[in-house]
Amino acid sequence: MHILLSGASGFLGSACVDLLRRFPEIELSVVRSSRVECVLPLGSREITLLDPTDYSALEKGLGARTPTHIMHLGGVSSPSACEQDPTLAYRGNVEFTKTLVRYAKQTAAHISLVSTDLVFDGARAPPDGFDETATPLPLSHYSRSKVAAEVETLSYHKGCVVRLALLYGHSFSKSRGVLGWMEETLHAREQLILFIDEYRSPIHVADAASSLFEISRLSLTGVWHCGGPTRMSRVEFGIAIAETLGYNSGYIQPTWRAEAPSLPLRPEDVTLNSSKLSALLGFTPRPVRKALIEE
Repeated sequence: MHILLSGASGFLGSACVDLLRRFPEIELSVVRSSRVECVLPLGSREITLLDPTDYSALEKGLGARTPTHIMHLGGVSSPSACEQDPTLAYRGNVEFTKTLVRYAKQTAAHISLVSTDLVFDGARAPPDGFDETATPLPLSHYSRSKVAAEVETLSYHKGCVVRLALLYGHSFSKSRGVLGWMEETLHAREQLILFIDEYRSPIHVADAASSLFEISRLSLTGVWHCGGPTRMSRVEFGIAIAETLGYNSGYIQPTWRAEAPSLPLRPEDVTLNSSKLSALLGFTPRPVRKALIEE
């Protein structure tokens, strides 16, 4: 198995690299769209693709060592950055995906694209969360670019889309993730403003990495949802973090979304129903408190 991984220097990507260290028999190549460095297992190959449309650079970098599987985690993950620069969102999320899908088609490799729960508008969430049959209704340039990347990936018969919920956990990279800034605020004993009426299904980054690896290893196709087992508001999530890690939850300031409007618009409830994936893998991501204790 030879995996080509994009986004290795990011929050999720670095967790995947850490997981892959346990499998020395797997060959790993990394394609990066920036000069951000990341620590890779010995023998890994790095390809820097500063232009996401530079297909020839990708071919040249990999040479004859063609991957059997592509795990596409890279791109522009900041909704605010995408909102400020839609061209950046399109190039980083859509054009980059087109390049990797083209390469997958050329080499007959399996490709899995990491997408997001934010492809839904969150206004009419089903009681059990959005399943894979739900129609995306993106609200932002970020989520629209991810939907476009999904379409591109699913145009290939070996293409797979994995929509991830809110990720948390301690980071292996410079990207702190949501837990990092929450802990920093709580540690400083500053007010942590969290929404009462915004719901997600948080999943620990290690559980997400394990799921993504299994999806790739099994060469699954189609759309799969990958979220945690519990629907939680931002406030509930913050309290769970504070109480589990020994911080004072009194610094959490519950706030309604209407009191702090933002661009891009924030979906109300994008809880994912991940029962299809859990049934296939026989693996259910851990609840927040359990996952934090076991880190």
